Amino acid sequence: MFDSSQLTAYLKRVGIRAPRRPTLHALRRIHRAHIDAIPYENLDIQLGRPIRLDTESLFAKLVEGGRGGYCYEHNGTLAHALEAMGFDVRRVLGGVARETEGDGNWWNHMPLVVRFPGGDEYLADAGIGTGFRDPLPIRNGSYRVGPFNFGIWSLGDGEWRCSIDPRVTNLTFDFTLDPRNVPEFAAKCTELSTSPESPFVKTLTVQSPAETDIWVLRARTLTIYDPQAPEGKTVRIIAEEADFAGLLQGRFNLSLDETEISALWSKAAEQHERRLAEDAVADQASKTSA
Repeated sequence: MFDSSQLTAYLKRVGIRAPRRPTLHALRRIHRAHIDAIPYENLDIQLGRPIRLDTESLFAKLVEGGRGGYCYEHNGTLAHALEAMGFDVRRVLGGVARETEGDGNWWNHMPLVVRFPGGDEYLADAGIGTGFRDPLPIRNGSYRVGPFNFGIWSLGDGEWRCSIDPRVTNLTFDFTLDPRNVPEFAAKCTELSTSPESPFVKTLTVQSPAETDIWVLRARTLTIYDPQAPEGKTVRIIAEEADFAGLLQGRFNLSLDETEISALWSKAAEQHERRLAEDAVADQASKTSA
């Protein structure tokens, strides 16, 4: 867990004061503040940098460094902070898209389970970029967070499934309730952050769930999911590096220097062109087979 000075820095980073007691109300406040302040992003992976999950590395990057991270980094940081504030928190086994891709997806996610006196348990998860701003009760049901809907239901045998609002993405992730240790996730973390076949390596991604909408940047495509918008979203292509830089440093509040932004823009541009070429080939194949 974070020590007292690290906790003080974390609270300053997310813009709140330490709660007096580890209550459900306090958990909601911390969860929202964390997600509002620290975006989900895979930019170090895009820059070819190693992902480190030890306490000091997480603190240096997400707290002191003004950066975000992907699931292991987010939930690792949040867990250290919650533990320092007296919450009963467990890192648990998760599997994003296990429903559609199978058991090989176990370990690709590390959700958190927070238990309160009396036995009530809540799913805390800052590591799903299109996820929920409030922790969700771990019991069968549909839960509205802002304008979005999320579901949790038991699969039996100690396994649970969480669904993201289908208006945003057709995505579920599974999780268990038994505590796990961070080193157990190391191999999968390395695979996801280095394999050429990993989606985190293939596509630059920055995501931020806000109070009324969810912002998603993939390569040069910015999608804002908003149930009040026509078709539930707006989409635009980032045309210039300056706009790209403004988005990363402004709306997503990321500390990046000019060299890093230029390298990331080159990656995003290359990925965008590759996607256009792939779509063109798929379109042509569709017309030929029609």
